[in-house]
Amino acid sequence: MLSELFVILAVFLVAWQIWLLRQQSEMLESLERRLGSLRNDLLETRRELLSLWTRKAVTEKIEPSEPIAAETTAPAEPRAEVGRAAALLHPKPSASPRDGWILEPGSTVVDPVLAEPTAVERPVGSRPAPRPSAPPPPPREPSRFETAAKEILAKIGNWIVVGEEHRPAGYSMEFAVASTWLLRLGVVVLVTGVGFFLKYSIDHGWIAPAVRVALSMLAGAGLIVAGVRILGTLYHLLGHALIGGGIATLYFSVYAAAEFHHLIGPLPAFALMALVTMTAGALAVRFDSLLIAVLGIVGGYGTPIILSSEQTNFSGLFSYILLLGCGVFFISFKKNWHLLNYLAFVFTYGLFFAAMTDYDPSHFWEAMLFLIGVFVLYSTTLFLFNIVQRTRSTLLELIGLLLNAGVFFVCSYYLVRDVYGQRAVAGVTLGLAAFYVAHVYYFLARRIADRELLHGFMSLAIFFLGVTVPLILAWQWITVCWAVQALVMLWLADKVQSEFIRRAAFVMYAIVLYRFGLIDLPYQYGMRDPATAGATLGVYFAHLLQRLVVFGVPIGSVAGAYFLLQSPSSASALTVDPANNLPERVRSPWAVRGSVILAAGMAFLFLHLEIARTLGDLFPAAKMTTLTFLWLAMCWVLLRERRGEFARPIGIVLALFVAGVLFKLFVFDLPAWNVSEDLVYGGAFSPLDAAMRLFDFGALIAFFVLAAHRVRDVDIPDAPSPSSVAASLAIGLLFVFLTLELNTFLNQFVPTLRAGGISILWTVFALGLIVGGIQKQVRELRYVGLGLFTVVGFKVFLSDLATLDQFYRIIAFILLGILILFAAFLYLRSRAEFAKTPVANDQGALP
Repeated sequence: MLSELFVILAVFLVAWQIWLLRQQSEMLESLERRLGSLRNDLLETRRELLSLWTRKAVTEKIEPSEPIAAETTAPAEPRAEVGRAAALLHPKPSASPRDGWILEPGSTVVDPVLAEPTAVERPVGSRPAPRPSAPPPPPREPSRFETAAKEILAKIGNWIVVGEEHRPAGYSMEFAVASTWLLRLGVVVLVTGVGFFLKYSIDHGWIAPAVRVALSMLAGAGLIVAGVRILGTLYHLLGHALIGGGIATLYFSVYAAAEFHHLIGPLPAFALMALVTMTAGALAVRFDSLLIAVLGIVGGYGTPIILSSEQTNFSGLFSYILLLGCGVFFISFKKNWHLLNYLAFVFTYGLFFAAMTDYDPSHFWEAMLFLIGVFVLYSTTLFLFNIVQRTRSTLLELIGLLLNAGVFFVCSYYLVRDVYGQRAVAGVTLGLAAFYVAHVYYFLARRIADRELLHGFMSLAIFFLGVTVPLILAWQWITVCWAVQALVMLWLADKVQSEFIRRAAFVMYAIVLYRFGLIDLPYQYGMRDPATAGATLGVYFAHLLQRLVVFGVPIGSVAGAYFLLQSPSSASALTVDPANNLPERVRSPWAVRGSVILAAGMAFLFLHLEIARTLGDLFPAAKMTTLTFLWLAMCWVLLRERRGEFARPIGIVLALFVAGVLFKLFVFDLPAWNVSEDLVYGGAFSPLDAAMRLFDFGALIAFFVLAAHRVRDVDIPDAPSPSSVAASLAIGLLFVFLTLELNTFLNQFVPTLRAGGISILWTVFALGLIVGGIQKQVRELRYVGLGLFTVVGFKVFLSDLATLDQFYRIIAFILLGILILFAAFLYLRSRAEFAKTPVANDQGALP
């Protein structure tokens, strides 16, 4: 196992170094491109200033004896500014501040930077030389958050390769690498040899256990003393290595005395290990030596590997590892040694996974408590130095937080699930959420300026709170709880003035919409629920109530988001500092308007499917009419929201909904009422069906009348007036409704009058169109009325004469004649409105 561990570590270090070299190469290339862009900008600026100065000099005919920089009077102020610009471009050594850069007439100015001659004399009115094309925009500069992480990784890479964060000046790479790695390899081999000696002596019983432990402790102490004595000399690196090796040897000794020889009990062993840990940390901090800390950690974590036994002592091993982690934790108070933290993290979980090969559920609490301790320990270690020293975190701290939380959650998930079931895992996720909420509270209360770290805590708290829901509840309640969580987050964002939480709330709303539209609705309404098939009315309504809650809560949550965005709540005393906040972008008119339309759309989808199912089961006659009411309600919401900058997009959606409700009427509703080719509703006449049709058509006609009145002032260029279109639809639907209803009624009760009755209806309708057209001065209405009169005329003589009974034929023709004559009378009575020239007298005589 030890050889495998070293091979993995070596491969990891080599891969890490290659990655670091690549990152450094990319950083150098980025800096070179940036410097090239700045150089081009500087040259362009110099050219422009030089050209400005020469044109000014030629225009004003500067005399040789006039020092430009010495002009101080008000009329010559522009010339002085030009002179100062020239002096900045080409300074001339002078003892007097009044000596300027003097341009001789006809001379040539040479830019020492550009090294190109520029003629001063330029013909008046001539065009200047074309400006060079602008340099390409510089590449995106990495943020401080990213740059700091790259710098830390580069320092870690340098330390791994040459033993220092920066390569020593004046020494070759060969010396730096060879001296560093020979020292490290020598110490590791020496300490490993001591460990193997202890193991071999234990197996063969060479020396008494107490003597073995005493000798190894003396060896460790001797290495520490020797290392301290040569610190500050030419061989100070060797001293650091010896100290690290001595600390590792002491770890071996104490661990062997307690776990193998049982010379001391758990409490004294724990105290001795704590003493060794504190000694290692104190020496590393005192001599500012990462090498001491790393060698001590490597030796400490290597002890259980070298001195391994056939049976794992979970309590002893986990306590020992936690003690080592505490040492790293206390070092992080003073030193920001990322490599030490990462090595401790890797070794800790590596030993944990190796020990879990012998795990069984009887060791649950030992493993779980160890995981909790390691999680809290390393989560705090990652940013402790930043908090203590008040420095900003980097990308590495955030990655470490996510990695630590992820490893802990995955491990604890399987441990808890195997013993207590999946729902018990919710206790872990709730604990994690509370843990990170406490961090957020601490940051807000102490006003710690570290935006990235604060947002990391917020993200983890939101994530684990969201994960809790599917662990506890059935799948159909997940969307409900996430919708409530999103609304609470939006309210909390106003309270603590956090734009990050507000954006996270909108991400949560996006997830809610995804589940609402693509998971919940298809599952609930895509198939018939077996539980409701043949169920009693009580069971049916219980399932109906459940669906109302499942879909009503997300709809209400989106509606609540609309009110919160429109009228945010007042801030609390504990708010996010502006330095930790993001720019506000979510609360905009588009977000406010979009939330109310989104809530209406979600309600429309749910109610459409629910009405189709429930009324289809309980009251089929009202199904199509109620759906029409729903469509018109959505159209009315869109009509009310169509204003300002949202008029065009909402108008397009409104037009689609209007087309949809008309499509529904003619494609679904009329066939559902069994309309035949003779324009007669099939089946026996039913007052209930007639009432439903009246409500259906009546609601449509009323909506279009109200819409025509509401949009009467709206004018769309190169398009028909919306008000005219709505009025035309209302009239057309009224004509269709009356024709179908009268035709069906006469067919049921007075079949011989059916043809004549329709002709009379159409004549009355045509007369009404003409009357309205004359009164409102709408030519189109009159034209439609005249066209309908024409249709009636053809119908009467070509169809009605052959089908009407003789008695009804007389009545129909008399009534039609009276109505047609009345229409002619209306035209004669209103002839002044149709005259091309003014009428001269009451008799209508034209002049």
